[in-house]
Amino acid sequence: MVKIISSQIDRIQKIVDEKIANQDFVVYLSPIFEIDGEEYQVILDGHHSHEAADRAGVEPEYVVMDASDHGAISYLDNGDIDGFLEAAYIDCQYYDVHTFKQVF
Repeated sequence: MVKIISSQIDRIQKIVDEKIANQDFVVYLSPIFEIDGEEYQVILDGHHSHEAADRAGVEPEYVVMDASDHGAISYLDNGDIDGFLEAAYIDCQYYDVHTFKQVF
């Protein structure tokens, strides 16, 4: 099973509330990549929408991006997972968005 991870912990409650009101649950993910036999995808955009979906009790609408959408994905395309994780980093260590446990 693919783990959805993030390196953004901060959320603004007003934005989450607006996302719920507008039913904006679109979350943009990286392509799947593998580390030590585990599959991951990083939330690249839509952190507030992801939390809104969780609070509303609905499944987020996941959209997988490519390098034309987000430049950091070019690192994945070249097999440089560490470079990708560094380029996609936001404000905290990567964690599983469902369990909130640190993954790396």
